[in-house]
Parts: sequence; structure tokens; C-alpha cells
Amino acid sequence: MKENLKLNLGCGKDIKKGYLNLDFEKLPGVDKIYDLNKIPYPFKKNSFKEILMRNILEHLNNPYEIMNEIWRISKPNATIKIRVPHFSSCNVWGDLQHKRGFNFSSFTNPNITRKFKVISQKITFSHIKFFMRFFTKVHPLFYEKHLAYIFPAVDLVLELKTIK
Repeated sequence: MKENLKLNLGCGKDIKKGYLNLDFEKLPGVDKIYDLNKIPYPFKKNSFKEILMRNILEHLNNPYEIMNEIWRISKPNATIKIRVPHFSSCNVWGDLQHKRGFNFSSFTNPNITRKFKVISQKITFSHIKFFMRFFTKVHPLFYEKHLAYIFPAVDLVLELKTIK
């Protein structure tokens, strides 16, 4: 395995140059096929300096176990980039393969924060609801408790760093 390898986990058709592109089915550009619900992953500890997880975690059976496995295969101070559907999004249940949505607190649980530092986290909106972007940046929990079903979001986008 190359030094400082990057992993595009659950890549689908979003093939990234310079990354190991992994998905559960053989699509053009996929480098490795693997069922991400099967733990442990076929990688050594501390293998990756960066892991992309765009629109994959909501498809998997146990996100907590998956995050523990991501921690195991990540190098110290590795960058983990995650995009998941916000619980208020119409997309969260629009795909029959989705198992759950996520909220602003999903990755701030102490069981996660002892292994990952949240570098950035934002709730995204469609262009029509652009006015909510600033509000959720300042008051994300108020938004989720009182306004999420009035002004639904699209995604939760995070950047994490591994703590080892």
C-alpha cells in the first residue's frame, strides 16, 4: 500500500484520482469491492491519511461501529470528510436503501469525540432556503428543535481529525 494513501469509501460513480475508490459493486473506476457492513475492513491499522465518506454512512447498518473502524484504519491526525442526509431532508427517506438521517449532535457524542475532533460541521440547504445557512451556523440546535420541519435542510457536512 502506498504511503499516505487516501480512501474514497462507498464511492459509487464518484471516482477520485489519487484515492483508493471502494464500493460494494463493480462500477467503472472502482478499485476495490467490499461490503462495508463487514467489519473489520481489509486494511491494516493506521493506513489512511484521508477518508472520504460522501453519502454512504446512511446506507450502513451500524454507523457507530463503522466510525470505530474508520478510526482504526486512519493514521493519527487523519482527515475524515463526511456528507450524510440531515434528518429533515426529503432525501433521507427518498432512497429505500437509507437506514437513517443525522443531526448536528450525531458526531458530538463523547464516544465519538474521544476518537475524532470535529474540525467543521455545517447543515446545508437548497438554494431556495439559502437564508437559513447563517442562522444554522449560529444556532444549529435551535434550528433542529424548532424549525427543521418548516425549513428542511439537505445534508450535514463534516470534517473530522482522528485523535490517536
